[in-house]
Amino acid sequence: MTYFFVSDLHVDFYVPVTRTVAVLRKHFEVFFERNFLPADACCIAGDIANNYYTYVEFLKFIAEKYSTVYVCLGNHDIITEYIGRFETDREFTTSESKIKYFLAEAEKIPNIQLLENRIAGDVAGCMGMCDFKYKHTPGASEISNKILWATRWFDGIHWRYMQNNTDKLWRHYDRAFRKLTAQRPKIMTSHFLPLEFDMAERYKHDPCSNFFYFHGAKYLENMDDGSIWQAGHTHTAIKREYTDRLGKRHLLLCNPVGYPDEDPYTEHGLKREDFLVEVGKS
Repeated sequence: MTYFFVSDLHVDFYVPVTRTVAVLRKHFEVFFERNFLPADACCIAGDIANNYYTYVEFLKFIAEKYSTVYVCLGNHDIITEYIGRFETDREFTTSESKIKYFLAEAEKIPNIQLLENRIAGDVAGCMGMCDFKYKHTPGASEISNKILWATRWFDGIHWRYMQNNTDKLWRHYDRAFRKLTAQRPKIMTSHFLPLEFDMAERYKHDPCSNFFYFHGAKYLENMDDGSIWQAGHTHTAIKREYTDRLGKRHLLLCNPVGYPDEDPYTEHGLKREDFLVEVGKS
C-alpha cells in the first residue's frame, strides 16, 4: 500500500480568503497538483491552515483524492488569535474549542482520519509539543526556554491551549506519545519533531529551535523495527533512517510544503517523490 507523506501545507498562503467554495476548490486543485502525488493513502503532519474555514474545506477536498487521509494537528491549526488576512467571523475562545470543532467536522467527511491522541488502523497521531529541554548554549535552561516561549514565541502568543501552561502541555503530549507508541503503530505522525530527526547546523544555536523539537528516543524504542515516524513543523525536507539503542531501525520523514518563498527540498537534495513510500499491511 502506497502512502504519500506531506506536512506544513499553509494552504491559506496559496488560496484567496473566500467563502465561495468553487473558487477555493479551483485553487486547491492547483495546490494539489504542485505538492501532492497519487497514492493509496496520504498522511498530513499538521499546519493545514490558520483559517478554520479553509482548513475544513481543504479536508473535504483532499478526502476525494485518497482512500484514506490521516491528519494530525499543527501549531498553526489551533491558533485562536487571528492574524491579518486570516481573520474570519468565527471566534474560538480556546484552542480546545477549535480542536473540538475540527474533530466534529472531520467525523462528517468520508476518508478523513483526524488523529489527535488516537490510532486508526496502523497509523497513530497527535500534534505533540516541545519538551523545552534542548539547550542551544551551555547556559540555557528549561525555565528560560519556557519564559521565551510564553512571551515571544508564536504559539505562546496565538494559542489559548491549557492556559498556555508549558508543564501541562508537555505532560499531556508525553502521555499521548507513550500511549500511542506502546500500541506499536506502523506509522506515527506528529507535527513537532523528535530530535532524532536531527537539526540543521544553522539552527543549533538559535534559542527558538527549542520550540520545534522534543527528545523522542524512548518513544521510538516502543515501536517495531521498520516503523515510520512522520513529522512536520520545520520547513526543511528530511528523510533518514534512525537506529534506536535496541537496534531497531525507523524511517524518519518530513516533507513540508512551507511558505511560497521557501524551497524545502534544497538542503538535502530531496524531491516529493522521495516521500511516496510503500508500507506493508499487518
